[in-house]
Amino acid sequence: MRRKIQFFLCCKLIIGTWCNTMDGVTTKANSSEAQFQPNYLADSVNNFGYKLLLKMIEQNENENIALSPTGIAGLLAMTLLGSVGSTYDELATSLGFSQDILANRNHHEQFGELLQQLNDNETNSKTLYVDAMFVDSQTRIRSVFKDYLTTVYHGEARGVNFTQKNEVKQMINEWVKAQTQAKIEDFLKQSLPEATKVVLLSALYFSGQWASPFIPEYTFKMPFKKAEGEVMADLMLNLGDFDYIFSEKDGLHMIALPYNDSTTVMYALKPRLPMKLSLFDLMKKLDYNKIDELINKMNERKAVVRFPKMDLESNVNLDKALKAVGIKSMFSPDEANFALMIDSSDDKKENEVVIRSRFGHEQSRMLKDALNSLPNPGVYVDSVLHNVKITVNEFGTEAVAATAGILARSAEQFYADSPFYIFIRNEKTKLGDL
Repeated sequence: MRRKIQFFLCCKLIIGTWCNTMDGVTTKANSSEAQFQPNYLADSVNNFGYKLLLKMIEQNENENIALSPTGIAGLLAMTLLGSVGSTYDELATSLGFSQDILANRNHHEQFGELLQQLNDNETNSKTLYVDAMFVDSQTRIRSVFKDYLTTVYHGEARGVNFTQKNEVKQMINEWVKAQTQAKIEDFLKQSLPEATKVVLLSALYFSGQWASPFIPEYTFKMPFKKAEGEVMADLMLNLGDFDYIFSEKDGLHMIALPYNDSTTVMYALKPRLPMKLSLFDLMKKLDYNKIDELINKMNERKAVVRFPKMDLESNVNLDKALKAVGIKSMFSPDEANFALMIDSSDDKKENEVVIRSRFGHEQSRMLKDALNSLPNPGVYVDSVLHNVKITVNEFGTEAVAATAGILARSAEQFYADSPFYIFIRNEKTKLGDL
């Protein structure tokens, strides 16, 4: 069962998953600080993640995609910290951050706090996400940038010698393994090109137990229907009271499957009549705000749920999709500008400008003009790599628990036996894990 899953970047945990084929066991920014509240940030990140997911689906037809909006957004926010000019403008616009540099200082701090809440979560649901940038060791990373990055995002910017391909591959894989408590191994399947200047890495592992476990005795091999025909998949069974909505107008139904931490929920959405409306055509009619509106209209109903077991690890290159949603200049040798990240000279005046951007209080326009006057170090991003790992079984993810249930005869039926979209959201932060 192969999965299409996409991760969104968000302030709060959310997992966006697109499942199409089942071939085995797998699934205008406001410059006012007062108006830049966490929910606004989460909505902006989730909207960005949804747009990115649609582009990934469009570019990877008949493939399963998994993305973490939280992880990706965090990584791009770290990149935003080091950028100026058009690179800054594109990243800020896409993430829903302000174009005002001083206002963004507060926005970064808010976002960093939200992201840290996810890793510090001590409930039964566990999210481990790591973001890092690896830069050619022949370029000098500004100490002010590294210090601010560590303080705000607990992120890491490390210089490496990309000409030592095997050593760099091993070092990055060991670093990701250590940061995810050995949950993600072999992040890089292949060595990076020797000419690499900057590579951005994002990895996320999610584990949680269902509030209402599925019933192991009723997991059976059943047909999973898709446009090209049917394949057999392990479909689990659950029944009980679940938040549910059927929208005849939108041609969809959606169910909420909560985890037992009282804050994290997996939402599964699919066409009501998949033979008449494909999942991708349905998703193109929606956006994250519409989905959030549907969630707010859900009511508790008795339901019988069929859902596939999944053991998914998705490792994707986001370059093409990011360009398609408007983040282009950071990939261009001629346009990328990371003057706040890379020190291209020993000019003390340059460092003073950088420090003012982090801790000064002068007018934003004057500061932006000063930043744009910094020499472009000529460094650009080669690749944005993203890895997501998630297991879904009768008990949740990597968890075993006692279960019991009574078969309901009169109930809504949500059978994920054809292409579907799932996302996991932290209801406190409204951020998506996946």
